[in-house]
Amino acid sequence: MSHSADHIHCLDQRLIPDGDPGLASAQPMNLWVPSERVAVHHIEVPTAPERKWPELVPWMLEDRILQPVDEMHFVIGGRVGNNQLQILAVSRQDMQDWQRVAVNAGVAAISMVPDFLALPWEAGRICIGWREGVCLVRHSAEAGFAAKPASAWAMIDSLIATAEITPRLSISIPDSALVPDHLQAMADINAADIDWQFADMPPVPNLMTGNFKAQQLSSQSSSWKPVVGLVALSLALLFAYLQISSNIISQQIEVTGKQVQSSYSSLFTGRKPKPLEARDAAEQQLSKLFKQQRGLQAAPVAALIALDGFMTSCGCNLSAMTADEEGIRLHITDAEKLTSQALNIPGYQLSIQPGETAGAIVLTAVASSGAGGAR
Repeated sequence: MSHSADHIHCLDQRLIPDGDPGLASAQPMNLWVPSERVAVHHIEVPTAPERKWPELVPWMLEDRILQPVDEMHFVIGGRVGNNQLQILAVSRQDMQDWQRVAVNAGVAAISMVPDFLALPWEAGRICIGWREGVCLVRHSAEAGFAAKPASAWAMIDSLIATAEITPRLSISIPDSALVPDHLQAMADINAADIDWQFADMPPVPNLMTGNFKAQQLSSQSSSWKPVVGLVALSLALLFAYLQISSNIISQQIEVTGKQVQSSYSSLFTGRKPKPLEARDAAEQQLSKLFKQQRGLQAAPVAALIALDGFMTSCGCNLSAMTADEEGIRLHITDAEKLTSQALNIPGYQLSIQPGETAGAIVLTAVASSGAGGAR
């Protein structure tokens, strides 16, 4: 969960009239703190186990700081390279003062981060910002400082002189005349202010560790209880809705399956298929019917069907039938009545020849593009 951010100096404008509001009603906030009050050191990675580093670090830095180590608060920022640790040292009094300012402003500090890290950074570039007469400088992903202009420009010259490749400069300052001429010639200068509330705050280094670790906000945990309850209720209702919908859909599928089976039985004979098999079974039945239709439309069968109307009441008998490429030949006996009718079958040419016995004929039907007839 993200929290709002602001600079510790800006909280002086937010003093509440009734004094300490109490932790329960305080606003959680990440705070930028003055970098000039924070010293950044690099030390060799101790050979002792990591759990003992917090105890060893103060004594490893004893000869680098001016105040007694028991008056300082040390934070391990992380590794720099393979064999060094970044250590941030800040006065315990400063930490207490900043926490007091936050409480007086109705804020529950979640983290405190040196404000030079609010500046953007990219490889090969030194970024310089301005805060109430102080220059903020960031010259690497984790390194930077804050100083008065005269000291800051000298330190920047030193960084440029020791760099293997001359870095670019980005300077945000209200008056470009404050920048030395030799730096103006190589810098991109603008008058933009640092937006403390929208600057990207890194999760580390956070100065609020050890005795200064942020306290848990009881109001937050209690405020989450109704939210969790609502989420749980919503999930339960969603599950119930899905169950009901699933049952309804299952019932609809079952009813539709029975309707499909009933429709299939009314159209086709044979075994009643399962609902999921009805489509394939219907397609197979239709395929058979189309084949039968094409068979009935074939020349021999079509001719016989056409002759059926003539031969139904003629009193004649079909004694033999042959079919080849030349046509269909029907050997018919007792055909006197048949020959007395006008025979005309569209699409066929008919011819009648006498048979071997009295009253017998040989009726030949040959498919043609036009209608034919014979007596």
